[in-house]
Amino acid sequence: MKLRVDRDRLVAAVSVVGPTVPRRPSIPVLAGIRLRAELDSVSVASFDYEISSHATITGAVVDEPGAALVSGRLLTDIAKALPPRPVELSDNGDRLEIVCGPSRFALPLMAVEDYPDLPPSPAAVGAVDHSDLRDAVAQVVVAAGRDDTLPMLTGINIEFHPSFLRLVSTDRFRIAIRELGWEPVTTMGNSRPTSMLVPARALAETSKTLAGPRIEIASVPGQTILGLATDDQHHTMRTLDMPYAPYQRYLETTHTASARIRSAPLIDAIKRVSLLSLRGTQVRLTFAATTARLSAGGDNEGSAEESIGCEFDGEPLTIAFNPRYLLEGLTAAHAEIVEIALNGPTRAAILRAADREPDVERHEGLIYVLMPVRLPD
Repeated sequence: MKLRVDRDRLVAAVSVVGPTVPRRPSIPVLAGIRLRAELDSVSVASFDYEISSHATITGAVVDEPGAALVSGRLLTDIAKALPPRPVELSDNGDRLEIVCGPSRFALPLMAVEDYPDLPPSPAAVGAVDHSDLRDAVAQVVVAAGRDDTLPMLTGINIEFHPSFLRLVSTDRFRIAIRELGWEPVTTMGNSRPTSMLVPARALAETSKTLAGPRIEIASVPGQTILGLATDDQHHTMRTLDMPYAPYQRYLETTHTASARIRSAPLIDAIKRVSLLSLRGTQVRLTFAATTARLSAGGDNEGSAEESIGCEFDGEPLTIAFNPRYLLEGLTAAHAEIVEIALNGPTRAAILRAADREPDVERHEGLIYVLMPVRLPD
């Protein structure tokens, strides 16, 4: 293999596939990035049996087609450090030589014939705006579980509806729900999947690396692969084959009280008051007609208190939340003003943006359901 590529295009390609290279691979070859040169393009790929990433570098000058497998970590670090000049890559039999201006590197070759084939992508079921998908994933991933002993809770559930996608995640203490419009393939009919449970970390990493205005979504019912693709990128991820937790009742809008508060002052107040929250377990919020009083701590460990303005409708009440969970929901909402819908101090609260016009067809913006912390009697 011998070729010459633009340095920035090489960096862009390895930046796409590099994040999916496993740090502790089950077999040594999975620590590599595979380069394959054909005609005037070069494919760059990584795969760990769960996630595959593939990027195409166009405009390459290929003198000798071929394939090479080298350390993914080293290739990524080297590519980013190269000067802004054309890059020459050549396979001399046991090393991949990288030459860029005055810089020269030689990486040991791994056995490319032992590298597994990437899974083929299933048929496309529709397309979604890239920025909408990226923002939606970033909003719901905060509520995904991190305990691998409960794999169902480590995923983001994607529901395929006729006019929108619904993304849901939960760790049992909170639920994040976000809907976004998409364009389904109308010829799919009943062959479109109804839902897929995708590992949250994999979907979050992939949505960050995707480039392009539109993302093609690929899958079929009964298949355990979700595909995401643009013109020059292709990703697949293996789904979690298990039913998702019921959550639908939290989409109901009935409540006995509600508060409208500006996000920025509330976030700042929580950060200050939670400094006196014992082990970060709870911050109490006491709502009245025009104020919300935040408090934490007690007589033995010290206490903190702060009041901010709000619009409150309902009977005064006190409710407590885990401050980290509350902050993550407020930050993910991306709203200047939030509404917190309440049904007493022991039932789940629903947080959503209050500065957007509601969509009659679907829930625009994040719905963040948060279970309160039980107050001492």
